[in-house]
Amino acid sequence: MAFDTGISSAVQQYVYTQSNGAVTQPVNGSYLQAYCEYLGITEPVNVSWLQALCNHFGITQPIYGSWTIALADYYGITYPTGGTWWMALAQASGAAPSIPFIWDQDTNNWEAEARVWEIGTPVAPVANFTSDSVTIIEGQSVQFTDTSTGVPTSWAWVFTAADQENYTIQNPSVTYSTPGVYGVSLEVTNAQGSNIKTVSNYMTVTVLPIVADFNANNVTPTEGDTVTFTDASTGNPTQWSWTLPGGTPATSSAQNPSVVYNTAGLYEVALTASKTGASDTETKTNYIEVFVPSTVDPITEFANGIFYNVVSDPLSRTDFSNGLLTNKLETL
Repeated sequence: MAFDTGISSAVQQYVYTQSNGAVTQPVNGSYLQAYCEYLGITEPVNVSWLQALCNHFGITQPIYGSWTIALADYYGITYPTGGTWWMALAQASGAAPSIPFIWDQDTNNWEAEARVWEIGTPVAPVANFTSDSVTIIEGQSVQFTDTSTGVPTSWAWVFTAADQENYTIQNPSVTYSTPGVYGVSLEVTNAQGSNIKTVSNYMTVTVLPIVADFNANNVTPTEGDTVTFTDASTGNPTQWSWTLPGGTPATSSAQNPSVVYNTAGLYEVALTASKTGASDTETKTNYIEVFVPSTVDPITEFANGIFYNVVSDPLSRTDFSNGLLTNKLETL
């Protein structure tokens, strides 16, 4: 693309360069209007697209009565080229200046807002923040949002007792795994100064409830068998108290104990699972049924006229020699 040395072409070259080649045609005959619309500026200021562009870049006052000189000064240009400031601007290189943050009266916050032009004199920030919750259950996360005024450029967060206590990003997501009540602090800084906001007792982290539960690898052992119990409690317990009548041992503090049952019968099992601030007990009645092992060969006894119920009652029998046949005869 070639340009002549006229002022209009210098403006055109400036717009083309600073838009990275995106703006190649004027709007209503004006390349400045085209560039403003490219940046999202929809209205001139005081009927001037140049003043609107300057205000958009945070330039609120002309220099020597000239918005063109003020715009050149923004790029660090201190002398005109060929007697014109626009020729100097046309030779400015690099990406377009970043859109400044300005106060948006609609949202009551600092943001890139093209409809508001006057940003005033830069000031030191004033720290402030919000979060999506102030009461959570241990293990949950909280989203914090910086709402500081004054356009801070750096952030230093301190979250007491959080899984990660220090952050330097603007809007961190923070996880708490330990119940308690904790403070939050934010320090914000820019070129004009810094400010700290600390709120004691800001976050309340409650205990995750425990629901005790368990299972066994064998609920119908025979005498002398070992049964392994497995804790299935929820809520992250850290302590376990087992009551195991009929078993050896009859109590245990292990998470997953192994128990030997030596005597036939029906037995309950109870587990109390706990941690600091939470506890729950699960009792299962008649959970373990211990049988006496069968030592009788039913085939041999059948030859002798004796039937055994070897499934549900290994010791009961019907003796044909006595002429008795009862409901104990269920299976061979």
